[in-house]
Amino acid sequence: MSLATVTTTFEPFNLSTPAGTDIWRKPPTHNVLTAPTNPSPLPTFPLKKFQRARLTFALPPAGELRQYDQAGLLLSFTKPGAEAGSGKDKWIKSGIEWYYGKPYVSTVGCDAWADWSIVPLSGFDTNSTTERPTATIEARREKDVLGKSLWVYQIVTDGEGKEERRPLREINWIFAEEEGWEVGVGGMVARPTKEGGEAKLEADFEKGIEVEFLEE
Repeated sequence: MSLATVTTTFEPFNLSTPAGTDIWRKPPTHNVLTAPTNPSPLPTFPLKKFQRARLTFALPPAGELRQYDQAGLLLSFTKPGAEAGSGKDKWIKSGIEWYYGKPYVSTVGCDAWADWSIVPLSGFDTNSTTERPTATIEARREKDVLGKSLWVYQIVTDGEGKEERRPLREINWIFAEEEGWEVGVGGMVARPTKEGGEAKLEADFEKGIEVEFLEE
């Protein structure tokens, strides 16, 4: 028997950031959580009730982007004593990142320290300076015979409206300890480098955010 769920939808929004913002944690001491989010602060849900989150977004045209410009979905995992930015919190971000002149679908998972994986953004004309990199990202709880995990997908829709989930990453540590943990869900945008000036980066989240969780 499947359990009843509730879906909360956040309205479409735009989100901008100055240069010099990021979400990244790298040993021995680098720990940055300065990227703007929407909503702000992030709404939180009990992790044990979380089922999935989805958003669609677009970066500016390619000719306006610089190295490491990024936007996408942020999941922030906290509990008492592990508040956001404390170094004991955990997080995942997945979206589009501009890397050496091309857009990639980027996923970063941070348990103790952050790691990073990228795949090329399909269907993007790398010769165009006016095309806007766009993607739909979904993170969802899944379970198989070996246990439970969070899968991150890019959702691709064909001309007839049929959706395909393209797997980006399976993350296994998230649900290892759920009691007491909460997950904050929202959109994020970051412009880590100031090379190129102080101009802001703005992303459009044209369909808002969907968050599904178990009913109380």
